[in-house]
Amino acid sequence: MTKPAGTTDLIASFPAAGSGGTTLEQLEKLAARRGMAYVAMSNPASTDSLESGEWQAESIEEIRRAVDQASAGRVILVGHCMGGLSAVRLSEGVASGLALPVRVLGINTPCPDSTGRIPTMSQFSDAEVAEVLAHDGFPQDLLDDEDMLAEIADGLRKDATVADRLAEWVNSAGDLETLHVLSTRGDVFIPPEQCAPWRHRVSGEFQLTITKGGHSLDEALIGVLERAIDSVRASARAEVA
Repeated sequence: MTKPAGTTDLIASFPAAGSGGTTLEQLEKLAARRGMAYVAMSNPASTDSLESGEWQAESIEEIRRAVDQASAGRVILVGHCMGGLSAVRLSEGVASGLALPVRVLGINTPCPDSTGRIPTMSQFSDAEVAEVLAHDGFPQDLLDDEDMLAEIADGLRKDATVADRLAEWVNSAGDLETLHVLSTRGDVFIPPEQCAPWRHRVSGEFQLTITKGGHSLDEALIGVLERAIDSVRASARAEVA
């Protein structure tokens, strides 16, 4: 049965530095189970694409096409770590460009400090990158392969440089109207104390959920993720009402 136009929620997801990982896999499964539309997005590929406005324009157009295809009436931007900063960066442009309610859920997304800085791997050595990845359960055999580790670390450093610039923009952009944040205690790189300060950058509705788990969400945390999405959806529907 076809849903009436405007009743579907669209989830647009943004990955952590490096890849989508299990967090966005669980999110996509959740969307399918709940009958929500889903589109996987990309973070800025470089600081040039961010500063030129090219990434923003292309991303908003991609979300517009997904909204039209699904006849969506609300948009939920979900970002994991760096992806949360991307979601925040795009939220105002998506809301104004599509004239729809837009909400943001950041998963283990660090809040920039007063100087616009976040925990970053942009200057990490290969060994330091390996240590962080090992804590998140990254396959040890890949970390032990020097060539593979060098390739992985190089990609993460490039992404982290872009994340640093996103954080600087967020710091200078003023308060957000609403924001939902999901944070896990076992994330050694972005612990809850890096996420909680978002409350000082939100002028309206702010929700922070702190739960168990590591940097990436797996099947054991699908219930927590589902409740977070339900809360965001309820907020967006209340705006429509």
